[in-house]
Amino acid sequence: MPRQKLTQRTDGYFKVKYHDKQFYGKTQAEAMKARDAYKQKEQMGLSHDLEGITFLDYALNWLEIYRSDCSVPLQKQYASMIRFAADHTRKRFICDIKANDLQAIFNKLSCYSSSYVSKFASLMNGIFRNAVSNGALIRNPMAGVQRPKCKKTGGHRCLEPWERALIRSTWQEHDFGLAAMVMLYTGFRRGEMLHLNIDRDVDFEKKTIAVRGAVSFSEGNRPKLTKGKTASAIRTVPLLPPLEEALKGRHGLVCHKENGGIMSQSAFACKYASYITFLETKLNGIHKRWYGKTNEQKQLLAEGKLPPWKEINIRCHDFRVEFCTRAYYAQVPLKTLQSWMGHADADMILAIYTKLDKEQERTDAAKMIGYLSRMEVDSASE
Repeated sequence: MPRQKLTQRTDGYFKVKYHDKQFYGKTQAEAMKARDAYKQKEQMGLSHDLEGITFLDYALNWLEIYRSDCSVPLQKQYASMIRFAADHTRKRFICDIKANDLQAIFNKLSCYSSSYVSKFASLMNGIFRNAVSNGALIRNPMAGVQRPKCKKTGGHRCLEPWERALIRSTWQEHDFGLAAMVMLYTGFRRGEMLHLNIDRDVDFEKKTIAVRGAVSFSEGNRPKLTKGKTASAIRTVPLLPPLEEALKGRHGLVCHKENGGIMSQSAFACKYASYITFLETKLNGIHKRWYGKTNEQKQLLAEGKLPPWKEINIRCHDFRVEFCTRAYYAQVPLKTLQSWMGHADADMILAIYTKLDKEQERTDAAKMIGYLSRMEVDSASE
């Protein structure tokens, strides 16, 4: 087959045609190279129509087509995950995203629950498998991604006594400590705590805290101000003495960026992970990186006397369950606690109270068994 003859335009560029496409170059070789690159991608099954599409546009279009039967809240969560990935990927176009880019994103999810990470991974797999099928990619970059080790397991829980004591005794040593105290003594949701402004919302004279809104990340990494999760979210809660002492002399947002503004989702995740690492270091006496590597600990390790590293697995919502549990033991009426927690109905609190009632029944039964056992021992000795 004779070599295709290239025509030179008046601007000096050479032009070569391939089907209905035209390719240009300063030299004939450059124009031919552009055409050959196009032919190579065509042979690999890549779609040139999708070559310039961004990950965000492709993923949101996929969501609209393939998850149209999902509930509205789930749709919003998926969209939030997609925007989070788009904000953190190093590449803008979907065709440029590699496994390393996705791995960097997944590494940021270690402070989330394993169920959340699984949902995020399933979403990303669905998007990139579809991108391969449609010719936007040659292979699925998710194939080489490893999920992070998530500390969160099981359902939400109340805190252990030693966890509460650790938080209370160290809150001034970390810049998230005050936020932890707020959640511990108010039961605020994460978004409500991020919205709390001491000067605006805390009344030291009346000893109350007003919840006037919340921060949401439903639309991605950037914070969005809302009126709260439910219609009952706008409320007033008591300012308890331990928290009152912690808040005195403080101003502005409880948890904020370096410039005093509202945190992004990723900034909060990093801050909270830093706080958990701080608590673990305080608990174990040394940073995990150096645990078992000092001369003293090497000796204990050799003797089999070095205790295992103690992890701390506290989620933000665990503070909320903890507050509700303390209210149960303080015999706070159900309706009062419903108002404090900002619940639209009492179902969630009833579930926690019912669980605690059952646990109390088991404790009382154990006490009764112990009492009867002691009586039998005393009778036998007589």
